[in-house]
Amino acid sequence: MGLSFRLAAVKEQSKKKKVPQGGARRRSRRIVLLKKPDSKSCGFEKIPEDIFMDILARLPAKLVTRLKCVSKLWSNIISSRSFTNLFLKTPSPRRRLCAYIMNEEKQSEFALLSSSPDPYSCRSVSLLDQDIKMQGIGGYIVNALRGLVCFRIGTRLQICNLTTKQHVELPMITSTNILFREDDGNPWNYFGHDSVNDEYKVLSIVWEVGQEERVLKSEHQVLVLGPGAYWRNTQSTIPPPPHCPYTQGFSINGVLYYGAWFGKNRSVSVVMSFDFASEEFTVIKLPVDEASPNLMIYGGKLAVFYYSTKSLASDGSVDLWIMEDARKCIWSNKKSLVLPISKMYFVSFYHMRMQGTSRSSEVRLTYAKFMRDQPIHVVTYDLERNKMTRRVEISPLRDRFGVTKCLHMDFWEDSETVVYLET
Repeated sequence: MGLSFRLAAVKEQSKKKKVPQGGARRRSRRIVLLKKPDSKSCGFEKIPEDIFMDILARLPAKLVTRLKCVSKLWSNIISSRSFTNLFLKTPSPRRRLCAYIMNEEKQSEFALLSSSPDPYSCRSVSLLDQDIKMQGIGGYIVNALRGLVCFRIGTRLQICNLTTKQHVELPMITSTNILFREDDGNPWNYFGHDSVNDEYKVLSIVWEVGQEERVLKSEHQVLVLGPGAYWRNTQSTIPPPPHCPYTQGFSINGVLYYGAWFGKNRSVSVVMSFDFASEEFTVIKLPVDEASPNLMIYGGKLAVFYYSTKSLASDGSVDLWIMEDARKCIWSNKKSLVLPISKMYFVSFYHMRMQGTSRSSEVRLTYAKFMRDQPIHVVTYDLERNKMTRRVEISPLRDRFGVTKCLHMDFWEDSETVVYLET
């Protein structure tokens, strides 16, 4: 027999509560009623709302999403910002590793894979064998955070919730005064979270290149995700100098960091920071005059590292600098690290690449090129603890892709979320 539940708010008592000693007024709890109609009392009818939310936050995201259909009040509670934030913070085995593999020659060919929940369990090897089926997505991944993923297809952007399979397409940028070439990487986008105002924002940068590949000007717009979303200019008091971004970004405490080029022939490399709350830009000079550094988070701080794709597999050498003070552009002294590549099951004569991850002090190592008829091997390594933390394997993808030498791959750690997307 199906059971129906009724949830109604109990009105707050109109009596004035006694102020406890010390002058602090106790915060009243909102009570919700959970009861089967025409049933006997079971002693579990009245539940404080915070406890009710705590119970819901421990359930799987797909079940919580279905529970929005119970009543309007349930839907309002589950859709509220306080609950969606609580759901993300509640400890549970909801984390999973995700990989997105795309054919750069034919972007409609892709594979979206994930591991089973809790990829950092006691298993020594994580298998990305769970196929995520989702219609209407593709292109390149901008970045992923808090259970949401941003995709870019040409100049179009989409935000996706891989748990609920919901996705929305963002409005096109139409108010730009810059003539840009799409084949030059334009536009470049970043997806982040403004923790001060609890808002999701997308930063879009377009630029115009003149003679000698000099960046003549750049334009910077922001879209706040929500009903009636639209693009507007950033609210920075001091416009940033014209620049061309070239790396994916990392966010630390609501501040985005990304690599950018200035100057003739893009000869000057810097790190740009963008505060998602104030929308202010800052130029950060690099510790050394070398092109195209790699960014990562190290000990909760921004760090840059340099390595050679040709020699990494043979000597494992990496140079690392840690940002000590972003305002004063103070970096730590160089740390020279030697990674035990021979113990990571890599072939020494293959070119390799190393990327930062969203987990502090961890990098991800893999081959520079992927073959569709060979297994894909990935290692996660903690530079601070000097320890390999995870091996990831993906079975050959020959059945997914045609004959191609251009497979693009992104990895990230995903969390379940019940955020409902609106534009």
